[in-house]
Amino acid sequence: MEYRPALDDIYAETLQVFTDSDEPTAPRTTPEVTAELDCGRRATHKRLQYLAEAGELRTKKVGAGARVWWCPAGVDPPDERRLRELLTNAERLGDVGAWEYDIDDGELFWTDGARRIHGVESGYEPELETALDFFHPEDRPTMRRRFETCVETGAPYSAELRLITAADEERWVRVSGEAISGAGHELVRGYLQDITARKHRERLLESQRDNLEVLNNLNAVVRQLTDAVIDQSTRPEIEAATCEQLSASDSYRFAWIATIDPVTLELVPRVEHGCDGYLSDAGLTSNPTEPGGQGPAGRAVRTREMQLSRDVYADPDFEPWLDLAERYGYRSMAVIPIVFGETLYGVLGIYSERVDAFGAAEREVLEGIGEIVGHAIAAVERKQALLSDEIVELSFRLTDTRGRIGIPEWFEATVEFDSMLSLGDGVFLVYGTATGVERSSIERLTETASLRYIDDITVLRARGEGYDIEMTLVDPPVLSTVASVGGYVSTVTVTGDSTTMTVHLAADGDVSGAIDRITGVEADMEMLRRRQTTRSPRSLDSRLLDSLTDRQRAALDAAYFMGYFNWPRENAGPAVAERLGVSSSTFHQHLRKAESKLLDAVFE
Repeated sequence: MEYRPALDDIYAETLQVFTDSDEPTAPRTTPEVTAELDCGRRATHKRLQYLAEAGELRTKKVGAGARVWWCPAGVDPPDERRLRELLTNAERLGDVGAWEYDIDDGELFWTDGARRIHGVESGYEPELETALDFFHPEDRPTMRRRFETCVETGAPYSAELRLITAADEERWVRVSGEAISGAGHELVRGYLQDITARKHRERLLESQRDNLEVLNNLNAVVRQLTDAVIDQSTRPEIEAATCEQLSASDSYRFAWIATIDPVTLELVPRVEHGCDGYLSDAGLTSNPTEPGGQGPAGRAVRTREMQLSRDVYADPDFEPWLDLAERYGYRSMAVIPIVFGETLYGVLGIYSERVDAFGAAEREVLEGIGEIVGHAIAAVERKQALLSDEIVELSFRLTDTRGRIGIPEWFEATVEFDSMLSLGDGVFLVYGTATGVERSSIERLTETASLRYIDDITVLRARGEGYDIEMTLVDPPVLSTVASVGGYVSTVTVTGDSTTMTVHLAADGDVSGAIDRITGVEADMEMLRRRQTTRSPRSLDSRLLDSLTDRQRAALDAAYFMGYFNWPRENAGPAVAERLGVSSSTFHQHLRKAESKLLDAVFE
């Protein structure tokens, strides 16, 4: 251990005034010490102050401005220095400081450790009121009450409180005190320890536990929501189930779904759960020039990305809605676009009482909800197009087929689509019948280096004058857009450098919007014909398609077209599962459920 060096001559001379006297522990005033030294009063005071800070002397105020000094009793000066160094080092290592309050004289003493914790200089002399003022305004009454009770009754105390240092830094301290009697004075002594680091660790652990609990709860909600959404047969039922599941969660207060008026750009309520009337009160819009379009909802519509406010009271963009935050009792919120492909079906608003909700992991899960709901709505609209008695039939023509898709000049064919299955990530599995083309031409087409969007073509079998084929398409812009607006392609004909396509949409959908989307995919995409027609689907088809989920229908269609049900089987279960991008067990699970529903439809 490193000890303080020997005192300089001037300080040793000053200390001898006390140690060489008959009563070294007797208090002396500064003038009394000055009278025995060959120096001025101010110089004497500086020497005495140095010796007190070095632990060689003790000092205290007397009267209004006087001070006395004395040698500590019963301890040799070298031992006193060593003890003081040990205590100072212990205070530093333990982030601890001690204090003592003389009730009779009203004097407060701090050790160097106490001064360090308060962020003051080593020579700082505290007073009771200024010492209490260091505590956080919210914790100050607690500190004052406990200290005064200790002074009056002698009851010891210990508390963990916040303290604001001289540098305006907030620290957590454990402060304690007890009343004692000694040297003819009533004293209150105690210590305080800087526990800021421990508090931060506790808060971090608590936050992590809270976030884990929220994520566990949210994942359970997502599983329930996915099941609930899949079980619904209409868009309103899907939207209602989504908001109900989220608002019933312990993590969220309420939820709503709105669409966007294409003319006014206002958010139009479709469903609210736990917040009836909120959207009307909020006056939300996606128009960036209006106040109602500056918040998270407007940004979510414009960017098609999740937008949030983790603390609405600290978010300047949320100022127009602070009165609603107080009335509806939330502190954070998120708005999630409901998107499938390129289609924005609306936005989902979720609100929480938690400050700093919607952390990175939570946001990742919630973004998936927008995709789940968007996919479910698109699937329902496609099903409506398949089942509806009233349909709109659209015919389109795309020129420069060879340049756009890379189809060679020697290839011409008509392909009637029987089934178009979305495998996710822009991949489609299409089953159909190709006519007006030789088998060798179909097989040769896949070897064309310039071909785009068509990843693979497999001839399954001959059928009449044509061939059953399976095509794997990757990011086909037109087909992806048709699927995203709830339609399906019935036929495609490639003739020369022109491709014509027939699309079916449900008559009660947004047909005009769908046309705009489809014709906007490719330059020179031309709509040839639009007509509304009535059809009478077979009752078995209607009952079956209405009961199957997307995955069940995909498993049934792929199994049928790949010859899984033929004898001998043209393709076994693992081969069909591989084409669908799922495990063999998952394929068989979906297939068994689809077969069960098929039998129900037959025998009902």
